Amino acid sequence: MNSVWVLYGIALLPLVPLFFWFRHKKYGAFKFLLPAAAGILTVLITGFVQNFLPLHLPGQNAMKDLLFSVFVRVSLMEELIRLLVLFLLFSFFPAVKILNQEKDLSLFFGAPSGLAAGLGFAAGESVFYGLLDPGAALLRLVTAVPIHAACGARIGSGLGQLRSHPVGGIVLFVTAYLIHAVYDLCIQNPVVPEFLSVFIALAALATSLFNIFYGIQPAQNRKPL
Repeated sequence: MNSVWVLYGIALLPLVPLFFWFRHKKYGAFKFLLPAAAGILTVLITGFVQNFLPLHLPGQNAMKDLLFSVFVRVSLMEELIRLLVLFLLFSFFPAVKILNQEKDLSLFFGAPSGLAAGLGFAAGESVFYGLLDPGAALLRLVTAVPIHAACGARIGSGLGQLRSHPVGGIVLFVTAYLIHAVYDLCIQNPVVPEFLSVFIALAALATSLFNIFYGIQPAQNRKPL
């Protein structure tokens, strides 16, 4: 039982610094908790949807199976469902309702909320994999957590500017999907060195954090929602 609580603690650990950042910005607890909870919910929805997709395509072609798994079953489903869940969250929940705003909120609120949702997804997924293999929870701190955080930030940022800059929003959605797909292709392909997937994940997260913490500076005079 104690090991299970340790697993929960490890999975939730990346959310702690972001929570304090939200408090520092005086965004309010719900603006952090709702996206994080939405990220955890996304894990359940994604797992349900993926159960209806085949593991193997007709023809017994290993390369086809790999590409289908990477580009459709995993990356596309996870990013598409993340997009839909955040779209609903940003549309209907008053505490985080940003899609009815004319101004660009991509960096000021969209990206941080997407980051929280990505970390929530990573936490839920880490608990699932950790229950099967406790060592997996530690490994995911340096691989899956950064990639989900980075992709979540891009999805959130894209939604934040969907009305003001729709083309830019779509570009962010597509890049989130492609980054996730390339990462998954690296970890599922045995001929690719393992460090490459770690590098992709950390580089994607670093660029997302840079855009949030430095790109947000011109918006400092705006009031939080």
